[in-house]
Amino acid sequence: MTSAAAWRSEGGWRAAGRLLRVVVAATAWCAGGLCQAGAALPPALWLTSADIDALRADPARSAALLRRCDREIDVVAAPVAVFAPPPHYTTTGVVQTDVSRRFASDGSVAWRAALCFAATGEARYAAHAQALISAWSDTLVAVSSEQGASEINFDLPSYVLAASLVRGAGDWNDASFRRLLTGIALPLSHSARKNNHGNWGVLLEASIAAYVGDRELLARARARWIALLERQVDADGVLGLEVCRSDTNDYCGGPHQGINGLSYTHYTLLPATAAARIFELQGQSVWQTPAGQQLASAYRRAALWTREPERFPAYARNQGQLNGVRNAAYFALLQRHYPNEDGAQVLAQGRLGMNSLEWLLLFP
Repeated sequence: MTSAAAWRSEGGWRAAGRLLRVVVAATAWCAGGLCQAGAALPPALWLTSADIDALRADPARSAALLRRCDREIDVVAAPVAVFAPPPHYTTTGVVQTDVSRRFASDGSVAWRAALCFAATGEARYAAHAQALISAWSDTLVAVSSEQGASEINFDLPSYVLAASLVRGAGDWNDASFRRLLTGIALPLSHSARKNNHGNWGVLLEASIAAYVGDRELLARARARWIALLERQVDADGVLGLEVCRSDTNDYCGGPHQGINGLSYTHYTLLPATAAARIFELQGQSVWQTPAGQQLASAYRRAALWTREPERFPAYARNQGQLNGVRNAAYFALLQRHYPNEDGAQVLAQGRLGMNSLEWLLLFP
């Protein structure tokens, strides 16, 4: 057991150790001129200084995350030069290749390592996140399939959020990562699409814009966020392009029409929620705009269906079988802005999926 793990097992950080880690973190974060005098954090992208102070002040809250980071500390990235996974959906179901799983997994591991660095200031966590990010940034030169472009939209934001917490730690050079963001990823954005892909594209653009400091790109992403929500959500809070989704490449048809409808409702609202968080921390909040009220309406509807899935339109058609009903960890943040009883009950019940961004830890 490492000394840090031993301290945790004994019931909390020693005061001297905590002070040392805060000093180390402040020094690392401010390396390269990223911080103003007296500041301990880089420009906020996903977490504020108050959020990180709260993590540091309550070691028990992040204890499970730290144990997971310790288990994952030896994970090595598995990058490829040409990212070309085949289509996810086929005529009979879904296909997920090893390279797709590893791209998503490496980003999630990097994000957790970055959070563990934020919570403790331990340089080994920052170094692990940086190594995972750099492995893909230094290796990837092309994305040559439509599914690959989709997965860039879906999974690269995790890498950006991780990098935002560790970019000033040690002597890490993020030049290759910036090239990946602006030279490879940004041209692949799906923000112009009408369905959930558009929302993921907006999240991709918003995260890149916030990371590289591109205010024009941020403004365009925000405008597209507003346009999408205003068009996607009907008067009843229903996402019409998603509730019909099946489990094959007959996307809104076939014998299982609607079986993935609630899952895809969540899969649309998650990136919309994440992007709203980024806009807020960049001083461009959308929560209380008319489009934000559409998001609130969609959340109320999704919360009702998650609490009572039998009320989902395709429930009976699929003999009570729906996929991804509780993929709703992002409710933790929405409930802060748009509190409602159904959402509160779903969160209280627990067992929520799609928590790779650690929504439940960060927004208790």
